[in-house]
Amino acid sequence: MINSDEDVKNIIEKERDFFNKSKDAKKILTIILRLCEKYSFVKNQTYPRPSHPLEEKRKDPYYTLIAIILSLRTTLENETRAVQNFMNRYKSIEDVLNSNESELAEVIKIAGMPQKKANTIIKLSQYIQQYYNGDIWNAKTDSVQETRERLLNMPGVGEKSADCMLELGFDMPSMVVDINVFRTASRIFGEKWANNPDFSNKKQIKSIKDRLENSLPRDYLTYQIAHTMILLQGKHICKSKCKCENCFITDCCDFYREKNKEEKQEELEL
Repeated sequence: MINSDEDVKNIIEKERDFFNKSKDAKKILTIILRLCEKYSFVKNQTYPRPSHPLEEKRKDPYYTLIAIILSLRTTLENETRAVQNFMNRYKSIEDVLNSNESELAEVIKIAGMPQKKANTIIKLSQYIQQYYNGDIWNAKTDSVQETRERLLNMPGVGEKSADCMLELGFDMPSMVVDINVFRTASRIFGEKWANNPDFSNKKQIKSIKDRLENSLPRDYLTYQIAHTMILLQGKHICKSKCKCENCFITDCCDFYREKNKEEKQEELEL
């Protein structure tokens, strides 16, 4: 469990031997170490979960899965308020099962799409009750892939949600590739689509997921750190219109290197 930002740096430093595994491993782990100096891991953990750095946010993974659903297509502020409202009102899955869709929708309405999300949460809770005796922990196995498949069978759980649940709710190594991670990693690796990444392209997403996972030790803490740091870089610097002039990892970025070559070539031609 990570309790402080100092823990984060120590975890990555302990993987020094892994830096030499491949060019990608050295690149990504070097970047993560540098990002750890810029961003706080502890302050940027939003979902409640069993291993949350803050004790008050350590909750059963059922609440992690609910938070993932509530976070869809909403702002961080509204997600946070909706999750807190939900946890204040429902102390267990039984409370949700004894509720109704209209009441639940009112509790979570700040997150947007209240009826749809309430319907999903009730169906999901019924599924967990039926197939896992009301305990989401029973869906976890020793296999990441098998557990992922079990999650994907649940109502309202897609691939990104399943990976979030694996990485954060179950503390299992499965890299989450959200839009910020996808865009930033595509540029870092200099993928052919880096100039125009398509988040609707499942092949591109799978390629980035595989490349990141092959560049990191199979350790859930390292995955949590990598995901958080790359996400934050995408959110603040490596946006759709990237702020390369403010970036501090350009020496590790293949996209920036190629972009500079093209700009210099254009200058020569002028």
